[in-house]
Amino acid sequence: MTVKRLLLNFGSRSVDFRIGADALGEFGRIARVVVGRPQRAFLIWDSSVEDELKTRIERQLIDAEFCLASWTAPIEEEALASAACETLFGELARAGITADDVIVGVGRTQVTSLAAFAGKFWCGGTACVLVPTCLEGMVTAATVADPLAIAGTDGRVLLAPEPNMVFCDIGLIDGPADPAGSIYLVGAAITESRRAWERLKEAAPRLGRGEAAALVDAICNAQTARRMVVSAVNPSARHALSFGVTTARALRSCLSGKQGGEAPWWQLLAEGMRFEARLATEVGAFPVDEVFTLDDCFEDLGIPELAFALDRDTFLTALTAENARWANRLLFALPKAFGSIRLSNVDEEVLARHAEAYLASRAELVS
Repeated sequence: MTVKRLLLNFGSRSVDFRIGADALGEFGRIARVVVGRPQRAFLIWDSSVEDELKTRIERQLIDAEFCLASWTAPIEEEALASAACETLFGELARAGITADDVIVGVGRTQVTSLAAFAGKFWCGGTACVLVPTCLEGMVTAATVADPLAIAGTDGRVLLAPEPNMVFCDIGLIDGPADPAGSIYLVGAAITESRRAWERLKEAAPRLGRGEAAALVDAICNAQTARRMVVSAVNPSARHALSFGVTTARALRSCLSGKQGGEAPWWQLLAEGMRFEARLATEVGAFPVDEVFTLDDCFEDLGIPELAFALDRDTFLTALTAENARWANRLLFALPKAFGSIRLSNVDEEVLARHAEAYLASRAELVS
């Protein structure tokens, strides 16, 4: 399979995005172009990265005349804790990393997010190259980073990542597309256009089976859509990637420690999209038929509905509270049409009615 290259322009900067079955084939030679003269490369590893991949990347960087230093990040969410950031900066200092060197992050979204954070702030900006090893990271690494896990901030310490390069070796995805990444493919297609949505619907069964060609095309299409949202001039349009997020946060808050409370974020986000798509049929004239098509697409991608029991008032209170953490108004990022997701005000009676119907449908799933 040919390695595809996209140049994602964000005004004053750009991201060199490469994806294919052997995108790491010339990793060292290509990565050296982000620095004037290769000297030092600092590698941030995910603990899940296999030794074979580590050796391959290290050898290529050495062949490209880099001197290497490395550090293994803590597992999962701990990688973005303040203690991990402090330790990382100490390691960068001990390795003598300067603004003329390069930081390389290899692993899942938490580790690539941490590497992007380090690249943005170390010495006021150091070249950064990301190698996501999961579908979620391949879809999101160029445009959005996970929040820092600082106590009391509830995920509100966010940054816009500014990597110089992103290498997505599709060979690192073994088996069907993971739901954590598939949900972001769905969101990107809805934000772009009807044509993009039709393309994703058609490809969903192949994505569910993990077909490499389908994955590459879908990830490339998602980059274009997400870049357009992130760099949009209209402030409301820049919230398009928040479709489903308000509801997902509310569900996480009120299900914590209860039935359904162990659901992963991707499943909560899918539920958020399902609920907010139904809101959009009344608030934004989103086609009712497409709501059911969205459900079918989720099914093809292996994203099941979440079973839980929750009363309406608790859910509505959580929606208000979670929204208040981020804005001074109760607004949802709702699709008015494909390619047009905008912040929308929802009448209390409409919200309550849809909430009651949605919660009833989820209670029916509880065995």
